[in-house]
Amino acid sequence: MGRAHCVQSGLCSVGFCGHFDLGAQEHRKDQKAMSRKRTYATLAMASGLGIALVVALFLLSERQVHRNNAFTRRYPPHPIIKAYDLDIGFNSYYIAGFDREHIYLGNSTAQWHLLRVDLKSRDTAHIRLEPRNRELKYRSLKIGVLPSHFFIMDGTMPFIMRGKLGDWTAEPWMEGMAYFNRALPIDSNRVFIRTTHARTQKSTLGLIEKADGFKVTLDTTLLEQQIDGVFDVDGTMVLNRENSKLGYVYFYRNQFMTMDPGLGNVNRQRTIDTVQRARIEVAQENRAGRVQMQAPPLTINKTAGMAGDFMMIQSDRLGRNESKDMLDQASIIDVYNYNNRTYAFSFYLYHIKKERAREFAIHGDRLVALIGNSLSVYNTVEPYFNGDRAIFDKDPKGTKDLHAQVTGTGH
Repeated sequence: MGRAHCVQSGLCSVGFCGHFDLGAQEHRKDQKAMSRKRTYATLAMASGLGIALVVALFLLSERQVHRNNAFTRRYPPHPIIKAYDLDIGFNSYYIAGFDREHIYLGNSTAQWHLLRVDLKSRDTAHIRLEPRNRELKYRSLKIGVLPSHFFIMDGTMPFIMRGKLGDWTAEPWMEGMAYFNRALPIDSNRVFIRTTHARTQKSTLGLIEKADGFKVTLDTTLLEQQIDGVFDVDGTMVLNRENSKLGYVYFYRNQFMTMDPGLGNVNRQRTIDTVQRARIEVAQENRAGRVQMQAPPLTINKTAGMAGDFMMIQSDRLGRNESKDMLDQASIIDVYNYNNRTYAFSFYLYHIKKERAREFAIHGDRLVALIGNSLSVYNTVEPYFNGDRAIFDKDPKGTKDLHAQVTGTGH
């Protein structure tokens, strides 16, 4: 009995200790589980706060990208009136130029193709351009059309060919004289170019001229470097077809310039935006020696056109009291009188099926724009586009009498 009791007591003692150890282990497991849960909760909270902070910063940056409360736009009533939209089938067309009654559209994918559109009758004709040299090697062609001649240009080979409207056969005009990354014919013997200067490796504006021989002129003072002299001076080249005045509009700062066809009489003018210095980040050269942007830049000006005394610039930057929703409906065009050095007014180019205007130009009393697969044609209202500031001096928001005249209604 005593021995049995001792054995039983020993078993009970062992069983008790076993139960105690198991309880302690379960307690420790519970503590670890609770600790893990608290850690996960802390991490989740930190992650949520981080995401919220990123989203807030993104929304704030988006607001800063699209908004600048330091300027106020002036929208007169109906400075342009829609005439028609013409379906041209593809969104790869660009404006190559004009003659008296027609617009000519080049195509970035069908590079030897021109589409001619009669702006009055809306009749279209497809034109196949032919080089005199059928074995010509090329990489990226750009077509420019003037009232008497057309040009076919490739700045990477480099060459420029020229032909007469109606003949459509291109003859060699310049070969191997100058490389360029942009080119804009001024007249039958002059081409406005942007190139990379061989010595400085900076972007430079210049001219290719042909009289008795060829002359290439580069002016390194025109594009004003702020950061790298390449990305920071990027912009669009424009031509006033009425007087051969040249223009250059910076993408990343609030400035444009105009000059005569010989690159003289330079006039620099600020836009209504306030960003005077390009906000770009440039990465280091890669192994191939190429330099790229490290982050998307802040774009101030997008595309532009010139006519009469006006420089017209497309901008997605919102001013004071402008709704961001408007950018989902239309592109904003700001108009500047470069002779008076003044801001004149702004107007909208409305989207078509959510497609925005990618290019526009004025020809005579018409404004044309490429929007999606459409060529949109507008009639310009003369009092606004003849440079008369009196209508704005009387009524900064536009004259009520003119509004009634255009719309056929009164107030």
